[in-house]
Amino acid sequence: MATIMMLTIGRSLAAAFVVTALSAPALAEVPRMPDVLPVPPSGQDPLSSANRAGTEYSDLKAAGYVEEEYYMFGAAPAITAAGETLFDAPYTTRILVRKPEDPARFNGTVIIEPFTWFGERAAGWILTRDYLLRQGYAYVGYTLNINRPEPDPKFAGWSPEEAAPYLGIVNFDFMRDYDYARYAPLGSYFDPARFERGGAVDPFVPQSQGIGAQLAMLLKSNDPDGPLAGLDVKRVYVNSWAVTAQVWMDYVDQGRHQQWRMPDGSPLIDAYMTGRMAHGEVGGEVLRIPRNMPEDTPFVTVFTQSETNHDIVNEIPAPEDSDDPELRFYEVPGTPHLRLADVGTGEIEPTAEDVGKGGDPMCNTLYDEPVEYVASALLDGMDKWVRNGTPMPRAGRVERDGNTAVRDSQTGNLIGGVRPPWIAVPSAVYLVAEETDCGMVLDTKLPYSAARLRAMYGTYANYAKLYEEAKADFVAQGYLLPADAARLEPIATPEDFKDSE
Repeated sequence: MATIMMLTIGRSLAAAFVVTALSAPALAEVPRMPDVLPVPPSGQDPLSSANRAGTEYSDLKAAGYVEEEYYMFGAAPAITAAGETLFDAPYTTRILVRKPEDPARFNGTVIIEPFTWFGERAAGWILTRDYLLRQGYAYVGYTLNINRPEPDPKFAGWSPEEAAPYLGIVNFDFMRDYDYARYAPLGSYFDPARFERGGAVDPFVPQSQGIGAQLAMLLKSNDPDGPLAGLDVKRVYVNSWAVTAQVWMDYVDQGRHQQWRMPDGSPLIDAYMTGRMAHGEVGGEVLRIPRNMPEDTPFVTVFTQSETNHDIVNEIPAPEDSDDPELRFYEVPGTPHLRLADVGTGEIEPTAEDVGKGGDPMCNTLYDEPVEYVASALLDGMDKWVRNGTPMPRAGRVERDGNTAVRDSQTGNLIGGVRPPWIAVPSAVYLVAEETDCGMVLDTKLPYSAARLRAMYGTYANYAKLYEEAKADFVAQGYLLPADAARLEPIATPEDFKDSE
């Protein structure tokens, strides 16, 4: 292994690199193989560790899994948001690996996910971890970050008050404050003068695409000295939620799937799932379907009610599903862009009380529905599409009336889309932040009164019976796995049917 020699690359070094291409991607290039070294122990668990108390915790030992952290380093192309490859530059990042301790438990598939830039959060892991551990997947999260520039492009258009809660949980500065010895070596190229998106500085790391491709190359090559030594990796899937999903939209849209391949010409990535991101919302071009769709790989996007409402208000049409190319687009009412259960290390999102809305009934009940069950079923469906050729289910779209989402007159909830049991048999009206004016990023719901519940269902027993039937329907539709259905409890309780005294 090479010795790590990495400095953060600044503007003064940019001229030392030769421009390699300014045209459309060529076909069938094999990415460089990166190097890896174990991260020396520092006496505490790494950021995003499943062993730390918090939103990403899982009992890995009970599941028969181990977690390891590595530096990954090499040289990767710096690419603009417009798809221009300017030059190659060195980088050092870190990867966090979770794998079955017993190789016999490994199912042959590795999930890769870039950590989000808020608290190094692993949104995809949070949403699918129980399924991944149950099914024997390996998981590799990785860092895409920069040294903090002034002003920070992540907060373009934000007021100082809006940005203040997040300044301490972004960029390499945050990582080094958490554990300097561990994260001091990390660095990647960034030059705000050369990289723009939507007329402002591009907040996404210019080397993101190359780093992702090299990671997939490393994992799929089954290097006997690599981070998954002893496992026979057959497939690599992207499972990227929240803001970093844009990285993979760019990757596919710019034709990198076709450009960067394994030495035998097969794909580096065997399936793409992106979710909770209105692609182009962060200063980019609005896209819902990549223009260079792969012919050999599914591309799946999952919109919560929040992103769905965003597109309806802005009259952005929803794409049509297709089996050739393999495309699925899901709008899921009753699911939020962010829950308290999704936040990363050090991330504190304001609640209704914090913004003076504690007395507003529209604001003080956050979503707490187990949306991870839907995400896991969709990931399982994507896996079956790859391995067995069984297409994922097609879902209708949320009904629109111009720039307004249509709501059912009886339930108050959206019509159409993927309908979880808590929407098919609701006990609340589900709203998004833009509708409630609650002054926070968390979506809320308005629970039905006891009188309304009784008028709709009569008794709790009737409600619970209908809810169980909705669960069975959801399983049959392919949006809920039987193992998760057994754990999915009704949202309303018997007490909710009783008038308060």
